[in-house]
Amino acid sequence: MAGFLGRRVPDGLSDAAHGRPPGTGRTGRTGRTGRTGRTRRRAVWGAVLGVVAALALAGPASAHAQLESTQPNQSAVLLVPPRQVVLRFGEPVEIDFGSIRVIGPDGNRVDEGGTVHPGGDDHAVAIALPAHLGRGTYVVAWRVISADSHPVHGAFVFSVGDAGGAHRADAVARALSTASGNTAVGVAFWLVRLVAFGALVLVVGVTAVALALQPEGAGRRRVGALLWGSWAVLFVSTVAGIAAQGVYAAGLPLTDALRPSLFDEVLHTRFGEVELLRLVLLLAFAPVLPATLRSLENRRRPAAWALGGAAVLGGALLATPGLAGHATTGGNAVAGEALDVVHVAAASVWLGGLALLFTLSLAARGQGQNEVWPVARRFSAYAFGAVVAVVATGVVQSIREVGSIYALTHTTYGRTLMVKVAVVAVLVVGGALSRRAVHRAGTSKPAPASHLLRRSVGAELAIGLVVLGVTALLVNAAPAKQAAAQPFSDTFDVLGVQVNAIVDPARVGPGNQFHFYVLGRLGQPVAIPELDASISLPAQHLGPLALRVVVSGPGHYRASGVDIPLAGNWTLTLTVRTSAIDEQAVSASLPVH
Repeated sequence: MAGFLGRRVPDGLSDAAHGRPPGTGRTGRTGRTGRTGRTRRRAVWGAVLGVVAALALAGPASAHAQLESTQPNQSAVLLVPPRQVVLRFGEPVEIDFGSIRVIGPDGNRVDEGGTVHPGGDDHAVAIALPAHLGRGTYVVAWRVISADSHPVHGAFVFSVGDAGGAHRADAVARALSTASGNTAVGVAFWLVRLVAFGALVLVVGVTAVALALQPEGAGRRRVGALLWGSWAVLFVSTVAGIAAQGVYAAGLPLTDALRPSLFDEVLHTRFGEVELLRLVLLLAFAPVLPATLRSLENRRRPAAWALGGAAVLGGALLATPGLAGHATTGGNAVAGEALDVVHVAAASVWLGGLALLFTLSLAARGQGQNEVWPVARRFSAYAFGAVVAVVATGVVQSIREVGSIYALTHTTYGRTLMVKVAVVAVLVVGGALSRRAVHRAGTSKPAPASHLLRRSVGAELAIGLVVLGVTALLVNAAPAKQAAAQPFSDTFDVLGVQVNAIVDPARVGPGNQFHFYVLGRLGQPVAIPELDASISLPAQHLGPLALRVVVSGPGHYRASGVDIPLAGNWTLTLTVRTSAIDEQAVSASLPVH
């Protein structure tokens, strides 16, 4: 009903519902209701655009933790064995479920002690190594929990003395880096988030709209059942979320979800603390529900404590999704959280109001439309403001989390976001079409209009459930801006050697670092007579642009501070010469954004 409720209910239907001559409006003076509605809409637009303008000035937030550096360096060949492995990330990470494993050439773990934050630095994690490591290649596998509560993992190799066994170690590291989680755990985690999102929207949204509109009649009992049912579902799904987070973060099967030790570990993480806070808020919110229902039964506003409690506790409940999610990560946590709260609050008013209308329309079947249409008419201004706020804050969120067309079209987050936008567009268009159908029904046939209202609201609630499902997928994905910023890497087998190419960050502008590692058949670094590199952009007939490649170490060649002038699918070409007569050129597609 976005289109229907975002406009004023036809005067003939509304006035007929109140027993007034068509066109007189609530006050009995023709046209005043229309002017009042327009004034409210202007005020809503002004307030929403002011909030959006302020939030749009805030810088972008990051999310899933990104590995920035390692000690030892990835693929390094060391003459002196290291005493520890240190990983540094671009944001704080948790190690309650995290670990670093160092696997030796014989396949056994060689690390000592547990994973720690060195010097209390929550951006870094470290693990100790024995005093004397043998010669060979070691695999470092790591897993941490990022600030948005999602586990992040990876692996790399380093060598001591020589790179013997590097090929096998590289294969192990690639397998560990690309290993996906348990499918059943992923589905369960998504389902729990979906149910929790839906219940949160209903608990806060229905309460807010019911207090604002004061619906009357037989639907009160159904409204009470809806409120208490949503409260119970949110409480249970929050507890289930703690259990699901345990197996999700630890990479364990779903059968371990009820393990008490895992539950306890989750409660000591940021995610667990936020979920525990939500449970406390729900218990505090419980007295607000009967006060709301009593006010509906007595047909008067509830006590000031109930209104204040509903506002404060409802706002706090709406903040919980962002506190353990993308909203609070990055350099502008306050702005990100404020934006998220406005977005979720607007969605709660919109979908909660639709759920309230649907509940009342079910109760009013066979009893005429008098109980439904007055509520729908009063709700129209709230719905209009909610739709505007959802769209406006959604646009700002998209700019913060996506940042470019490339990230929108080339990442899981971006493609999922496009699906969400399409579904929301269907929701809005469907509401507009249903509003036209109701308007054509006319005042002489109120029953068809009431029936259409019920069916239309039900259909829109179903589409809204799809939107919540897609939102749950977005919460679990790395933001597009960060996913698109991952370094480019590729491997070439040429003339009996292996060349590993890394381009970081592969973005338009100066500062791009090109690294080329040349390895022999045993994985050892190989110094070759010549390695040349160039880039070209065929779509723009640009290039080839030669790179200034210098020797940075045994088998390591580097081009620093490369300025890539345009975005697009560039071609990276390497010319490898291994002897006076053996030379071969290889190329790969290099996406730059």
